[in-house]
Amino acid sequence: ADLADYDEAGIKERTGVTPDKYPQYAALRGDPSDNLPGVPGVGEKTAAKLINTYGDLDGVFAHVDEATPKLRENLIAHEAQVRSNALAIPLVRDVPIDIDVDDLKMGGWDVQELRDLYKFLEFSGAVWDRFMEAVGGVEGASIEATPETEALEVEIRHLDSAGEAATLINELGAASDEPIAMAAGWDGVEGRSAILGLAIVAEVDVAYWVSAELLSDAAVRQALGHLLGQGGRPLRSHRAKELMRGLQGIDLDVRCLDLDTAVAAYLVDPADTQYLLDELAARYAGIDSRSPDAAPSDQLDFDGTGPGTAEAAGREAAAVARLSEPLSAALDARGLRKLWDEIERPLVRVLARMEAVGIRADSQYLTGLAKSLTDEVRELEAEIQEIAGEPFKVNSTPQLRHILFEKLALQPQKKTKTGFSTDAASLEKLAGQHPIIEKLLRYREVEKLRSTYGESLVAEIADDGRIHATFHQTVARTGRLSSDQPNLHNIPIRSEEGRQFRRAFIPADGHTFLVADYNQIELRVIAHLSQDPGLVSAFTSGEDIHSTTAARIYGVEPDAITLAQRSKAKMVSYGLAYGMESFGLAARLGIPVDEASEILKAYFVAFPNVKAYMEATVDEARSRGYTETLFGRRRQIPELSSPNFRIRQAGERQAMNAGIQGLAADIFKVALVRLDQSMEDEGLATRLILQVHDEVILEVPPDEKDRAAELTLDAMRGAADLSVPLEVNVSWGESWADAKG
Repeated sequence: ADLADYDEAGIKERTGVTPDKYPQYAALRGDPSDNLPGVPGVGEKTAAKLINTYGDLDGVFAHVDEATPKLRENLIAHEAQVRSNALAIPLVRDVPIDIDVDDLKMGGWDVQELRDLYKFLEFSGAVWDRFMEAVGGVEGASIEATPETEALEVEIRHLDSAGEAATLINELGAASDEPIAMAAGWDGVEGRSAILGLAIVAEVDVAYWVSAELLSDAAVRQALGHLLGQGGRPLRSHRAKELMRGLQGIDLDVRCLDLDTAVAAYLVDPADTQYLLDELAARYAGIDSRSPDAAPSDQLDFDGTGPGTAEAAGREAAAVARLSEPLSAALDARGLRKLWDEIERPLVRVLARMEAVGIRADSQYLTGLAKSLTDEVRELEAEIQEIAGEPFKVNSTPQLRHILFEKLALQPQKKTKTGFSTDAASLEKLAGQHPIIEKLLRYREVEKLRSTYGESLVAEIADDGRIHATFHQTVARTGRLSSDQPNLHNIPIRSEEGRQFRRAFIPADGHTFLVADYNQIELRVIAHLSQDPGLVSAFTSGEDIHSTTAARIYGVEPDAITLAQRSKAKMVSYGLAYGMESFGLAARLGIPVDEASEILKAYFVAFPNVKAYMEATVDEARSRGYTETLFGRRRQIPELSSPNFRIRQAGERQAMNAGIQGLAADIFKVALVRLDQSMEDEGLATRLILQVHDEVILEVPPDEKDRAAELTLDAMRGAADLSVPLEVNVSWGESWADAKG
């Protein structure tokens, strides 16, 4: 953007006041950039007129009776805010500075480091260009420029016989404890299709290719089992979980993972989205790992002329070998080694095993459920059209907007770029104004279930009668796990429809489901982190935390708390775990913002250490640039440095949320690792088959029920040493719905 120079005359022309009077003028008008509200009805012209007429704020308020009635009322009501603004707006010019001007000269700087920072902060090219102009420019320093990279040259050595492959693999297993890198060639989606071969890199830029035909040989399998098993040579791979899952399909269990470059990159920078190997190799290792024959990154290889499977896998393994050292150094530099070694690394194998096992699903039941949802959607469409008095496409936003706001003349709640909003939040605010609203909300709910689960779950059932969802370690910035193909985390928890879907998930014949979940883990984490005596006491004494919270907020005895008060207290407690403020609380509870604000204030009076913890967390994140959990998980929050107030506010909510959610995620991951290891150590047939939020599901044979429950409780309760107990709910059932409800 163009910058204009203003002298004293220019400022007078622009604002109507001289520079020495600008702070008082701005105090009346308000300063949105610093979130300083002005006097309602006082804009630039009125503020300038008042200051020029009466000289300063003292003069304005001394002559307030001369103003029009409305202006007089507003000035009197907001005098305290204006006086406060006047103190906050002027620049402070007498700060003691113990440095000379010469010390402030710009020194050297790294163009690539700055470019990476700008991209991480999502600054536009225009911001980069303005900086280049300010510093005099650097030749070729475009924000889109890529770092200097060295082309990766890989020699692919095809092993011609099973004997040659077995000999080489045995030599690799016996020769050294130095890491090897490995990548697979796939017949389709990684981890969910057949392996066409393995590329192994033990020497710099030399990849040995073991084809699927050779992998079928018993001697080759035995050699690989030794190479990859317990005590095998340290293995490095990109997205190792997919490799592990694929190898489990041919009875090979990887027990020697040293580094997963995707998960390591996620730990170093959880704000990334894809963690593509080519990009990581260029960023951290300075190599261009793409094949010279590969299609450009923005094109698809429709004609199949790209590199063959062996070369692609070989290049991937070689890139992993080159990338691993700088990424490993980055883990060490950021204090993330323990987090990787003790939590994320063993978790890779746990998730791979869980994906490979999958969870059994009743396809006939799901088909019937999908049909009933489809029938209800059609019935609701007909009812909505009848209420509207004309046929229209219920899923069409423009047509629905016409029906609601033109034909039925309902009051719009908010406006978007294309017109009045018809989203769920807007419709919920219209509830009770017209019968069509309730039908629309129900239609949206049923249609989402039908489209998301009603049809897709049946398609996800594999030949073994089980659904093998994929679990991700590198998606949520807080460290939480997520799932897809299908996303079993999004099945509704409280609705009857959600229960119906959970009824479709059943254990293997002769087995039972054990479902275990943490009891109020976020609130227990808040109690531990804040060390608030009231919260700690409530949890350690076994009190109902929501009744205790409500009693403190409303100043009554716990036995006098109403259901509504307890519900509000519960919403406040959980809302704080996600950085919710008064506006969000008001929306959740359906109450005015002022009332929500008073409830929050009462909460912080009742539990003052919680407020102190959150403020300290934000201050620390602002000074360090990141938050850090007790297990060392870091999350960068550049929003805290934004000049935009609303973005800074969002950053503050993220900072409050990150420590709580991050620690809860770490605890749950530790529990998964401990639980899987304990069952394996005892040789149990019980299998960990599903994870959803803070809940695990195990498939248990009848003779292992007691021991499985003991190990589950021990693993989950002992996952962290907090100042409050970690309580776990355990239930049993012949379906997920029976166990969980």
